[in-house]
Amino acid sequence: MKKGYALTLLLFAAVMLTICGHAALAVETNKLSPATSLQSRYSQLATDSPFQSYSSSRLRELLSDQQNTSEAKAAKGTSADKKSGEKSPADFKRKVDSREVGRPRIAKDAESELSALEKMVFEDEILAQKDLRIPYQPKELQQFGYNYFRPSEAGFAPLTDVPVSDDYVIGPGDRVVVNLWGSIEGTYDLEVNRSGDIVIPTVGNVRVWGVPYGQLPELIMNRLSQDYKDFNLNITMGKLRIMKVFVVGEVQAPGDYNLSSLATVINALSAAGGPRKTGSLRNIVIRRGGKVIDTVDLYDFFLKGDKSRDIRLLPGDTIFVPVIGRVAGIAGNVKRPAIYELRDEKNLKELMALAEGVLPTGFLQRVQLSRIDAHQQKVVTDFNLDPKSTAAALASTMEGIPIKDMDIVRIFNIDTKLRNHVRLEGHVLRPGDVAFKQGMRISDLVKKEELLAEYFDGSAQVTRLFPPDDRPGVFFVDLTKALDGDPANNVELKEFDRVKVFSRREMKEIPMVVINGEVQNPGEYQLFAGMTVRDLVLVAGNLKESAFTANAEVSRLDKTGETVASRTIAINLEKALQGDPAENLVLAPFDHLTIRTIPNWTEEKDRFVSLKGEFVFPGNYPIYRGERLSAVIERAGGFTAKAYLKGARFTRESLREIQQVRMDEEIGRAEREILKKQAELASTASSKEEIEANRAALEGLKRQLDLLKNRRAEGRLITRIMPLERLKGGRFDLEMKGGDTLTIPADPAAVNIIGQVYNPSSIIFTLDEDVNYYLEQVGGPTQEADEGGMYVVKADGTVVSKKQSSGIFSTGFLSRDVESGDTIVVPQQYEKTAWMRNIKDIATILGQIALTAGVIVAAGL
Repeated sequence: MKKGYALTLLLFAAVMLTICGHAALAVETNKLSPATSLQSRYSQLATDSPFQSYSSSRLRELLSDQQNTSEAKAAKGTSADKKSGEKSPADFKRKVDSREVGRPRIAKDAESELSALEKMVFEDEILAQKDLRIPYQPKELQQFGYNYFRPSEAGFAPLTDVPVSDDYVIGPGDRVVVNLWGSIEGTYDLEVNRSGDIVIPTVGNVRVWGVPYGQLPELIMNRLSQDYKDFNLNITMGKLRIMKVFVVGEVQAPGDYNLSSLATVINALSAAGGPRKTGSLRNIVIRRGGKVIDTVDLYDFFLKGDKSRDIRLLPGDTIFVPVIGRVAGIAGNVKRPAIYELRDEKNLKELMALAEGVLPTGFLQRVQLSRIDAHQQKVVTDFNLDPKSTAAALASTMEGIPIKDMDIVRIFNIDTKLRNHVRLEGHVLRPGDVAFKQGMRISDLVKKEELLAEYFDGSAQVTRLFPPDDRPGVFFVDLTKALDGDPANNVELKEFDRVKVFSRREMKEIPMVVINGEVQNPGEYQLFAGMTVRDLVLVAGNLKESAFTANAEVSRLDKTGETVASRTIAINLEKALQGDPAENLVLAPFDHLTIRTIPNWTEEKDRFVSLKGEFVFPGNYPIYRGERLSAVIERAGGFTAKAYLKGARFTRESLREIQQVRMDEEIGRAEREILKKQAELASTASSKEEIEANRAALEGLKRQLDLLKNRRAEGRLITRIMPLERLKGGRFDLEMKGGDTLTIPADPAAVNIIGQVYNPSSIIFTLDEDVNYYLEQVGGPTQEADEGGMYVVKADGTVVSKKQSSGIFSTGFLSRDVESGDTIVVPQQYEKTAWMRNIKDIATILGQIALTAGVIVAAGL
């Protein structure tokens, strides 16, 4: 009930605003916005539209928006006016007091938005035309003429740098420049004083007020002739006077303005920001001395460029812009769709003239007129302006259709469907639409000279629309026979038929051949007629230097009936490249040519090894087959004095590949185990604390696993490097292979301790000290340490664990000597519960993966 009562009050308010339309438009500008005024006047548009009906919620939304806007502006005062672009009277008073000439800068305001009238008409227009494709259709139907007064432009500012015409009337404030030569000489810049005189030195006062500029030279000549003879003069206008005019009514910023004495009506309106959309453009009144001296219709200027009625203003003139008069809109396929203010226009012909006529795409058999009928409803009437009738008859018909206030005329679009054509598509020189003629056949549409190379002559596709529902159907014809005139294939075409010519690539499998091995660009290539082995090699970029030319193989498929078998053909590649017909085979579809590598050929990267670190001449060295490590070291000048041979690191590419495969397998295994343990966590733990501890342990292992995923296997081969005299001929004097790397570091003079100790760090190496000594330096193992799982990673990559050293005496591992560069690892204890013992297996896997990658991790870090 409350909602219905509120809706009734809302509708009653809308009706009252309509009745009081003209009174609402007369309210002060700072209290009633243009949109609100138009909402009041044209609220009856919201009823019974055949294209759109304003619901009560929509009316409530529009009225609420306007009310909120007005209240916000009233509350903010001058600041709000500035933000919205409307200047307060005080702002323009300051402009006048400072004698600022020209047009004030007026920020964007409601002028840049749609008025209430435009919004209503536009929403109807969108709903009525949303499914039509209308050329030159604006996004919204706007009131014509108001965008000429753009606040950011100064296009209508008075011109002050043009010659003054002879009819310009001199007045106080003007400056006259008098040039004299002859018996009297001089140049005088004289200002017309308030008495209307100019004062010429040695001559005195000369009254010029009210004198046209064209008569001024004669007047001054006559005055000077009384005292001087035999002289000449020239008179020009200097700075022109400033005059005050008043602009009131429905303008953006009414007030008084200081303008140039050359200013016209349009200049004054431009200074005030132009008329509001609630103001008239066709009945602007100019008052002088309390009387109306003229009215100006701006449409003469906007539509025809006629400024003859743009009269020049005099000081004290008042320009009054009354409320907008009758309006009518014309939308759709006209040259200038808009909402126009009507003056003497009373029928459709005159309204059409304002819009500059109908576009060729306009459908005149149904011109729609929507009208508000007696303040009660909105009705629609359709008219047939038969374009086949004579111009006089058409003009007479349009003159017989009256146009009233708030009428909207819509010119719909013609049927955009292209008729009287057939279409040629596909593999032809000029595809597209072709004019249809009765009796036209395929040979008339498809010409042999229009077919592109490699067109498919076996068939062409015809797509046809079949009655009664224009259902598309497809059938095929033999293109070759159709072009030869065969009646069964050269079928007669119908309107809208589409004929498609295919290419061979679309309709046939392209025969291909393959070449791989020692050529520049191995791959698959199209087989051309008569293509030979030599042709294929050249197409693939010719042979590499590593190609073995004594023989090559061609693998060929033999198709017999419904079976296929492959066979290999051996050829002498060298003779084939020389063009020997017996070896240079003509290739068949799907042949596969394989070119081998010269035996014992190795790529350039496989013929080099790298020596890094403490060598006299470190770098990359080429090797020959069977060369030993000691020979390469000798070529590098041997070791430096700083070389720490126990920390040597030897890596091999072939080992790296093998280790990487195993490392990936172990990472996958560890990841599966972690996921499995996470799934079992809730069911195996006995308390919340145990669940949290187990979860934290698994998260730590998962973080370590994520880090190891980004590491690559090192490919390290554990060997022992010794001085050259001992290395030569020994079992550690390895045969070198391409890609091998030997790194000899300097002595680090430190021992690393990581894992579950109180202070994981590096300790200065001390000769003859054991594991226990270094553990004591870092505080020893923590309570979380797995002391039984401790191990030492030696500088040469070997590992010594406590389990290897344990026996009857448990101190064997702790008393083991430690060398410079060794790392002592104290892992975390995972054996507190049976479930945690399973996590230890995962930690062990991670340790193995880390060593493969050349890093050291301790579980729990």
